[in-house]
Amino acid sequence: MRTSKEEWFLDLAERCARQGTCLRRVYGAIVVDREATVISTGYCGAPRKVPDCIKLGRCWRKDNNIQSGTHYEKCRSVHAEVNALIQAGKAARGSTLYLVGLDYETGKHVDAHPCSMCARAILNAQISRVVVRRHDNSILDLAPDHINALWDAEVFYGKAVDWSRLELCK
Repeated sequence: MRTSKEEWFLDLAERCARQGTCLRRVYGAIVVDREATVISTGYCGAPRKVPDCIKLGRCWRKDNNIQSGTHYEKCRSVHAEVNALIQAGKAARGSTLYLVGLDYETGKHVDAHPCSMCARAILNAQISRVVVRRHDNSILDLAPDHINALWDAEVFYGKAVDWSRLELCK
């Protein structure tokens, strides 16, 4: 049975997520151009030639009870979105970024969404859409102005965005 284009690309992003080396959550991202060609892929992992958490057998953030979603500067991993954007370079302009997140321990989907640092990178790369798979397998389609507004709400106004309650934005 043939799947939709969005499902196909989200399935590829999920495959990328399974390569992640984070012991909390693994994310996978792919950048796809206007002609539906995959330009780049990315997953959460330590920078090149730096030991990752799987090889070390521990996560410093987990060991120090750092709440998920905070203090990313204390994490070894480069996020999937940034890895995909670095590989894509200028070819990312006008493209779509597909994003999937999984809980490392359970393997279940989580509500994937860009953190504030990744949101800035996405906006700067001039990505035209971000499509995410949510915990219930539904798809959320975000335009850059939605990402910018949500980022503003979280960063500048201190309002936590409940990503699981967002509706489809088209």
